[in-house]
Amino acid sequence: MLFVPGDSEKKLGKGDGAGADALILDLEDSVAPENKPKAREMVPAYMRERPRARRVCELWVRINPLDTEHVLDDLAAIVAAAPDG
Repeated sequence: MLFVPGDSEKKLGKGDGAGADALILDLEDSVAPENKPKAREMVPAYMRERPRARRVCELWVRINPLDTEHVLDDLAAIVAAAPDG
């Protein structure tokens, strides 16, 4: 498993070639609070560009803790993109 900050276009771009069994697209600790909205746009876009049939690895999303103000925004952004976990 390879954790990838959800707001880093450069690191997301390298994810496919990393050889990991799963990419964990992170919306939590690796993303600064002011970049969370950007990450919530980038992560679903990244997932939509890689339909399940063409994925080289599983795509999981790490959301913010359930007791934070960010969790509902995280879920609203990523559920429709259908992550593997």
